[in-house]
Amino acid sequence: MTHTHTKKLFLLFLFKTLFYAQIVAQDIHFTQYDSQPLSINPAETGWYKGDIRVAGIYRTQWKAIDNKEYRTVGLSIEKQFHHYLNTYNIGIQLINDQTGYVDLNVNKLNISGGYSTKLSGHGLSAGVQISGIHKSTKIQQYTFDEQFDLGGQDVFNPELPISEIAGEPISYIAVNAGVKWNYRVSKRFIPEFGAALYYLNTPQESFYDIENEETIVPLQKILHAGATFYVSPRFFLKPLALYMNQIKATNFLIGGTAHYSIQEHITAYGGMMFRYSWISDYDASAMRVGAQYKNFDLGISYDINISTLQTATNNRGAFEISLIYITQSLQNNFIKIPCERQ
Repeated sequence: MTHTHTKKLFLLFLFKTLFYAQIVAQDIHFTQYDSQPLSINPAETGWYKGDIRVAGIYRTQWKAIDNKEYRTVGLSIEKQFHHYLNTYNIGIQLINDQTGYVDLNVNKLNISGGYSTKLSGHGLSAGVQISGIHKSTKIQQYTFDEQFDLGGQDVFNPELPISEIAGEPISYIAVNAGVKWNYRVSKRFIPEFGAALYYLNTPQESFYDIENEETIVPLQKILHAGATFYVSPRFFLKPLALYMNQIKATNFLIGGTAHYSIQEHITAYGGMMFRYSWISDYDASAMRVGAQYKNFDLGISYDINISTLQTATNNRGAFEISLIYITQSLQNNFIKIPCERQ
């Protein structure tokens, strides 16, 4: 069998796998997940020092597989509204994900609302999110088993009719929620922890207009933790950990970055992240570098694939670049106490 025939059979298998009724795949994720925090926890909405945060990220991976990349783009904007020690936050996020040869195109619109406050020195936040999800493919570009022609010159004959009835594009609404906590233990150490649940309303997802237990989008559970540890006034460490689970699909990311303040408005950082599937293979190692200049934060990372997929990818993984801009806070830190003049 020729290379072309082998590739077509592979595409057929992949297409059938993607559109099978039971959905068990891991959701969209980033290595620089803290650059698109609305993707992991609605309670992250407004969780920053400033007034408005605008963040963008671009990810491309697996281009070594027949020179067809998997590409993900994210863009978000958030705004804070202060009322004494309470902060009310809103955020909007757009995500587009395109998957390789099957051209599975996923668009997400996430609208988040959050509330954060301080209680006895503890930072607390809660958030909810409504997500509109739209998925489609270019089904006309693919071949099916009904087009397998033993008497044909090219084995597959795209002129033969098919019985596939595409129920696409598909759209549905997902409801997500989460909480987050941090606390300044000392002048040098500030830990934080968050937890979120996605697809609380268990929506249906099927390209064949089927609705049953197997076409329910499973609940996604997310835990994330981090900390800021000041070694000196100009040098600090930020360890990070993320755990995502959806049925049997898991994604465990651990690592961190070291930050050094070169000048008053310039801070450079670098570090490593390691991705596991928790209960099976070691997936990838990621190098991460970046710099903060005034209100801007530019980050770059590259994943080196070490999983069983490395034969096809030549150890090439994913490239990400992110940019964050945060405006200065408009919060009034002074509390006016009226009193009578003597």
